[in-house]
Amino acid sequence: MILKRVLKFITVLLLLTNLSGCNMTGLKDTEDAPEIDLLALRDEADSAYLNDDLKTSEENYTILVKEMPEEALHWYRLANIYVRTNRPEAAINLYREAVVRDPEFSKAWYNLGIVQLKQTVFSLNEMLIYTDRNDPLYSKAATILEEIKDIIRE
Repeated sequence: MILKRVLKFITVLLLLTNLSGCNMTGLKDTEDAPEIDLLALRDEADSAYLNDDLKTSEENYTILVKEMPEEALHWYRLANIYVRTNRPEAAINLYREAVVRDPEFSKAWYNLGIVQLKQTVFSLNEMLIYTDRNDPLYSKAATILEEIKDIIRE
């Protein structure tokens, strides 16, 4: 009986010794994983953005908005990428994130307004396709549509 207990104890002790040595085998703890160099990532994102490498800049700015959510410029640039890749609803959400972080960010406000105006143009165009010309709102929508197009062209 005592021999069984001693053998059990030695077996457990060997197991624990093996488990505690796992990190000695070259496996890294999650705490030891290399941290992202956010400054280098930002430089790479900025460079890709300025060179119209939308894929790389989108990947990098996506990481940056998660890791550095307080930076309005990252949200703004990611929104611009979304506009360029025809994702206006997502762009609107990101411009809003930018202005929440920096309410004086005039470029973000401006782009937000332009994207929303373009969505309005799309909606009014659709309305004119499907609405009867005799409908009183038809001419009103046509007038508003032309005025918005003039504003966007300026």
